Amino acid sequence: MATPPSQLQIAELDYDQILENLVEFMRADPAFSDYDFTGSGLNLIARVLAYVTFYNSYYLSAATNESFLDTAQLRSSVVSHARMLGYQAHGRTSATYSANVTVVMSTSTASTVTLPRNTKFELTSNTSYTFYNPNSVSLTQNTANTVLYESTGVELVEGSPATYRFVVDTNNPTQRFIIPSANVDFRHFTVRVQDSATSDANTAFTRATKLISPSATDAIYLVQEAYNGYPEFKFGNGIVGKALVSGNVVVVDYYVSRGAAGNSVRGPFRVVGTPITNMVRGVTATPDANTTPSNGGSDAENVEAVRFLAPLTYGAQNRCVTADDYKALVLANHGDDIAAINVFGGEQGDPYDAQERPTFGRVYIAIKPTTGRVLSEKTASDIVRYTITPRNVLGVIPQIVDPEYLYILVRTRVLYDQSLTTRRRSELATAISTNIASYSTQALEKFDAAFRFSRLSRAIDDTDPAIQSSITRVELQRRIFPTLNTTNAIVAKFGAPLFKNGTDSAIVQSTSHRFGYTAVDGTAYTNCWLRESDGIVQVMNTQTATQYTFTATLRNGKVVDQVSYVVDTGDVLPASTVTRTIRELYARNPGTVVNQTPTQETIRRTVIVNDNVGTLNITTGVMTLSNFVPTSIENDADDIWITVVPAQTDLTPKLNRLLTIDRDTIAVEVVEQSDTASTTAFFQGGILR
Repeated sequence: MATPPSQLQIAELDYDQILENLVEFMRADPAFSDYDFTGSGLNLIARVLAYVTFYNSYYLSAATNESFLDTAQLRSSVVSHARMLGYQAHGRTSATYSANVTVVMSTSTASTVTLPRNTKFELTSNTSYTFYNPNSVSLTQNTANTVLYESTGVELVEGSPATYRFVVDTNNPTQRFIIPSANVDFRHFTVRVQDSATSDANTAFTRATKLISPSATDAIYLVQEAYNGYPEFKFGNGIVGKALVSGNVVVVDYYVSRGAAGNSVRGPFRVVGTPITNMVRGVTATPDANTTPSNGGSDAENVEAVRFLAPLTYGAQNRCVTADDYKALVLANHGDDIAAINVFGGEQGDPYDAQERPTFGRVYIAIKPTTGRVLSEKTASDIVRYTITPRNVLGVIPQIVDPEYLYILVRTRVLYDQSLTTRRRSELATAISTNIASYSTQALEKFDAAFRFSRLSRAIDDTDPAIQSSITRVELQRRIFPTLNTTNAIVAKFGAPLFKNGTDSAIVQSTSHRFGYTAVDGTAYTNCWLRESDGIVQVMNTQTATQYTFTATLRNGKVVDQVSYVVDTGDVLPASTVTRTIRELYARNPGTVVNQTPTQETIRRTVIVNDNVGTLNITTGVMTLSNFVPTSIENDADDIWITVVPAQTDLTPKLNRLLTIDRDTIAVEVVEQSDTASTTAFFQGGILR
């Protein structure tokens, strides 16, 4: 009888090792002691057995991985596990746009007209973009021009309307209500159920968000993601929610969406066709700088996002108690509109207070949207009203706050060895700029992400082996948005102590985004900037002037004394001043020659337009503007840039502050290492970074 091996090798997962173990197992049998397995028929059988064993091992390993949320790879598995934790993943969603709609009618007899549901709005500049109103809209007659009918804040949904019908068969236990398309907008559905294919009677079903209150007669439905990102509809069973019966026809109206590609559209749109009797034409208002573009569109959720959010949602248990609860529920319901979020209690500080003193009983939610700088008022209101308030702890006041963007301006001078790279100088500069921008994307732009100067320097130096060294200077910039021709009270927090070189200004003189300002005497100035002097913020300007110079010279032409006067351009030096100055120079310098007509030179001088518009605390980095009244901003911009130098190289944001590097202001100078040019441009008060 053959003696089995003392220990079976059953833990191998590699095909070659499995085959070798099978051969060794058979060689251990005396019947095959002298058998040559190479090229034999038995070797083929062993290879088949090894293949089957390897295939089964892989299948069992993959099946086991798909059984757990952390290791599942298939989207359908991840979505299924998330659903068990109470998190509903979704597919594509349409962008929405809030429009002011005006239609021109050929008659003016009615006080209102109705714009029917799913009226087509076509983007004027690109007819491939279409939006529809998901609800009928009442337009009110304009009292000044009676043929115009208007409405503000009309919601438009990107996409194309479509309809899908299901015939209910309760005798089919495998029937599922799935729309076979991954481009369906998961946010806007209209579901109605006809009694039968021949009946006109139908019942409108509403989407349920929770299954606690529905009774057996409530007409509700649920939507979940099925395979391939298709939407699947679930209906009641007669105990929770109204049950369907055989012969019912389920009619689903939906939109076929572009997803994220529908974002950032500003209009204007025109109404296609004549959906209203006697309508001549219809348009939306022409957008301006304050118009919020279309937003909220997204593609199907990323698998990793579902994997991350599902446990957080389960931990929140549909209530807002801890900061993580707020964050999880807001992301679960509005994650497609959010690029970054931070939640903090009022005990950590009030972001609206200049000193950030605690304010108890409040919770602040700072959100950076995926589109634009701040959330629209409607989105912020919807988050508080529909997501937070129903789950909030009594006595705690939730509040959405806008992020405070702190822009890091980077200027670097790089020395390189040209013999060590194939890149041209301009290509190397571009690569360095790209690496700096990548550092910002990967390491910053989150509320809890700190700026580390050494990591930025490493990203610069690692761009190319030819780089020998780099000298980098960073500045901090806040961008304020004042209301023109109105007294503004603005607090701008830099979040760090500021560097000040002796009596120099702590505010770096701006070269762009300057502003207009009117002095107390009524003189209007343009291209003004802010300066700090002894903690006081002043409005400054540079003006052209005429400098008159009188000189006293010896017979050999050597100047021994001179007097200069500066007057505004266009003004003339008074004759009495000329006479007096000539006499004084003669009196001080007997025997010299004094020019009777002074020389004239056009110069530029700095003038103080307003000597006090606020304060800047160098230690705390807080600037407070109390009586700031700009009249215009350069190039019709809507913001004024205020730049400072931080006193420390590492920056840690708190509360609603968010650090980012402005890619448009990255300045890279690339020079050969043999260049000994001065680096004083990178110094400020002896600090070299």
